[in-house]
Amino acid sequence: MKTVMRTRSVRRSRLRRVVLLSVVGALALTSTAYAQVLSPVIAGGPHDMTTGSALRNSITAIAGQTCVFCHVPHSGNNLIPLWNRNPPSGGAYQLYTSSTTDVTTTTAQVAASVSGACLSCHDGTIAVDVLLNVNGLPSAGGGTFTRQTTAKSSYSGTGGGTMSGGLPFLGSDLRNDHPVTVRYETARLAKPAEFVVPVVAGVKITVGATDPVPLFGASSATATIECSSCHNAHSNTLGNFLRKSNAGSAICLSCHIK
Repeated sequence: MKTVMRTRSVRRSRLRRVVLLSVVGALALTSTAYAQVLSPVIAGGPHDMTTGSALRNSITAIAGQTCVFCHVPHSGNNLIPLWNRNPPSGGAYQLYTSSTTDVTTTTAQVAASVSGACLSCHDGTIAVDVLLNVNGLPSAGGGTFTRQTTAKSSYSGTGGGTMSGGLPFLGSDLRNDHPVTVRYETARLAKPAEFVVPVVAGVKITVGATDPVPLFGASSATATIECSSCHNAHSNTLGNFLRKSNAGSAICLSCHIK
């Protein structure tokens, strides 16, 4: 009888452990899923001007919309899919030059490119709250923003103001920045020993073996290097919106053979 009771006790103890482990496992899974919800890429990050950015708005019409400063579901500028800003004029841009450069671009091409979309905030010529469409109406700016103590750039003018002084401000003098909107293949064909061959997979054109960076264009012959080749505006997991770690100059070596 004692043996039977001990056996039943052991079984009950094991059953309790199984149930406990199952509950702990379920809680762990729930916790992981919840943590993922609380770790968004845009929401709460530097490009979220409702809670995460160094410049935060309290515009009633915007009502905390995270995406509105870049994208809009209707009546956007299709330079970038559903882009909610006008491109900059680019008239005052000073572009990178070098005696070893084999390919050039123009200020108009930069302004009308994927990089122009980034520069519509970061060159300081258009106020951050001047948008094509907010709830069906254009926004000419004039909203209320609060500059956080973490801000490295200054903002002047009405509303969100134009960006100036210190990164992420780039200004119109781009001579100290990596050239953008240049045809990668033109440069590569001029010095094939110095550049990695791009890979075409469907409509995607990339460069680099590990965590390749994207080129932008309809074909490898016309695809260009843009700000978004090195930076991913939708992910700041590595800081500075980098597409991949630059340890060992990994980003540079995606394209350059050195």
